[in-house]
Amino acid sequence: MSKSSDLLMFLFFFSLAVPHLGEVSSSSSPVRNPEAVVEEVHKSINASRRNLGYLSCGTGNPIDDCWRCDPNWNTNRQRLADCAIGFGRDAIGGKRGRIYV
Repeated sequence: MSKSSDLLMFLFFFSLAVPHLGEVSSSSSPVRNPEAVVEEVHKSINASRRNLGYLSCGTGNPIDDCWRCDPNWNTNRQRLADCAIGFGRDAIGGKRGRIYV
């Protein structure tokens, strides 16, 4: 698991435990089936992780995603200048130039 999913799991279980910190009895549970809750959390985390990969083209880096998400990025290189400030700083021709190399 990644650090972010570990943190989510910790926060989830901590939020369940906080209202019951004063209770000593371990036989009572705030939910009927704690294992089902854990399973549901795991499913939710895995689904979120899959969706993040889909939305970001798998890199997690917005500058890389700007061109990797476009299969025809090489036909409109001026668009790359919109990906991030300074991306085309030393490009020949500039953003509005005839060529952008």
